[in-house]
Amino acid sequence: MHTANPASIVLPPRMHLVVVGGCGGIGHAIVQAAHAQQAQISVIDLAQSLQQRPLPEGVHGIAADIRDADAVRAAFAQVAARHPQIDGLVNVAGYTGGLQTLDGLEAAVFEDIHQGNLRGALHCCQQALPLLRQAPHPAIVNVSTGIASIGAAGYGAYAIAKAGLNALTRVLAAEAAPQVRVNAVAPGGVDTAFLRGGYGRGGREDGAPLRLDIDAYAARVPLGRIGVAADIAAPVLFLLSDAAAYISGQVLHVNGGALMRD
Repeated sequence: MHTANPASIVLPPRMHLVVVGGCGGIGHAIVQAAHAQQAQISVIDLAQSLQQRPLPEGVHGIAADIRDADAVRAAFAQVAARHPQIDGLVNVAGYTGGLQTLDGLEAAVFEDIHQGNLRGALHCCQQALPLLRQAPHPAIVNVSTGIASIGAAGYGAYAIAKAGLNALTRVLAAEAAPQVRVNAVAPGGVDTAFLRGGYGRGGREDGAPLRLDIDAYAARVPLGRIGVAADIAAPVLFLLSDAAAYISGQVLHVNGGALMRD
C-alpha cells in the first residue's frame, strides 16, 4: 500500500506548533511527524485522551475541552507562558455522534457537535492569533471533512458544523491576511479511532469499524483504498511549511479521488 510520507515535508527550523486534538489518530500522526523535525509542540486535548495516548518526549500536553471557552483561554495562557510566539496552529479536534437524520435531530445533540467541531475551533483561533502574530510567517490549518461538501445521510450535524469550519477558514484567511495564512484539509474516510466514536470518546484504532465498511468504501475510491493518518498529516505539514507560502483561504480535499464520484 502506497501512502503519503510526512517526512518528505520540510518544516521551518524549530517551529513552535500547537496541535488541538493531537491525541487522535490524525492529530497524533501530525505531532509525530512534526516532532521528528524538532518542532516544539503543545498538544491541547481532553484529559482522558492525554492519559490514554503517550506523547513524544518533549511535547507539552495541556488538558482542555474546547467546547468550554474558558478552558481554551486557560490552555492558551499555558501555551503563551512557554511560547509567547507560535508559528502554527492545527485544529484537528472533532467528533460526530451516532447516525441521525435531520428530521429527528435533537437540539442538544446538534449544539454539542457544533461546539466540538466549529465553535471550539473558533475559540482556539481567537486565542492563538495574538501569539501567531508575533511570528514572521505563521499559519493555521483546520481539519474539516469531505462530508461538508458532498453530504452524507445521518451526518447532518457534523456536516453542517464542518461546512461552517470551511467558511471560518476562508473568512479568517481574509481577515488575518497578509500576515497569517489560514487553510483547511478535508479528508475522506480515514481508518482511525474516529470511525469508532473518536479517541477521547472510547473509540479504538483496532478491530472492525462501527460506522463504515472499509472494504466497501475502498471499492468506491479511485485510488483503491481507505486513507490512513499519514495521508492527512503530510498535507497538513505542507500547508504549515514555507512551500505553501502563497496558499491561503483554501480547502484541500484529500480522499484518494473519492470526491469525483459523489
